[in-house]
Amino acid sequence: MLKIIQGIMQLTGRLSPKLSANIAMYMASRPRHYPDSEREKAQLAQARKIIYQGALGTENTAWSWGEGPVVILCHGWEAKATKMATMGMAIAEQGFQAVAIDATAHGHSEGKVCNFDIMAKDIYSLASQFSEIFAVVGHSMGGMMTMRAREFGLKAQCYAVLGSPSAPLPILEIMENLLKVNPETIEICQDKIADQIGYSWQELLQCKMYTPEETPLLMIYDTEDDEVPIFHGERIHKTWPAAEMIKISGVGHRKMVWDTSVVESVTNFLDYEKSKESTKEAGLAKLVS
Repeated sequence: MLKIIQGIMQLTGRLSPKLSANIAMYMASRPRHYPDSEREKAQLAQARKIIYQGALGTENTAWSWGEGPVVILCHGWEAKATKMATMGMAIAEQGFQAVAIDATAHGHSEGKVCNFDIMAKDIYSLASQFSEIFAVVGHSMGGMMTMRAREFGLKAQCYAVLGSPSAPLPILEIMENLLKVNPETIEICQDKIADQIGYSWQELLQCKMYTPEETPLLMIYDTEDDEVPIFHGERIHKTWPAAEMIKISGVGHRKMVWDTSVVESVTNFLDYEKSKESTKEAGLAKLVS
């Protein structure tokens, strides 16, 4: 089947790069679904189900563990809330309410189509159900779209991105390497993706989505990650120099969300930021009294 698709892309690429780009974007906007494993089913059984309205009006799902300041967890492309469950449950044990999103057409949410814009709006829509967001933790595309969701009004007291791209380069690499899309078609896809997100392609390459703010940012990247190479993290860090960047090695892009050391780094970061907030509140209370 893949060979047939590759043949179609090569033929349409020669005849009409625009048509080829439309086909590539169509295919890229339809994430594959994977059934829950027994472990994932057990983790969801311990969670509370939350319904929120997706960007396309779909009835979408999120899953919540624990009580306390709200921490939203955002999965990557073709992933789902259960991939963030191990981290979410560890965060809940530290006195937070961990809420893992299933974006449109992912996990248990409705829909067949998703893209960068839809995912960012989904994150904002879920966050809007809570009076205050303490933190947002995003893996891969989920981290990049968390940064984009700030444009829609998402506000948190701190953020963490795990193996997140500095720009949507990985999707183009998939088109080029897996679908065998030609260079002219790739250029058209670049513009389409940029329009989807709301920036020029050049602005995306300059990490425009990662415009820094005073809010603390934790970054974790694997130096051996083949899907999102370390240069993505380094580019973001140059844009947001006040961020804390942790480099790991040999964990892997997809496994980092349940790696013990990564989970510990994230929970330590959240605990530290919560203690800072508590100290600040205690100081204000003392001044008032």
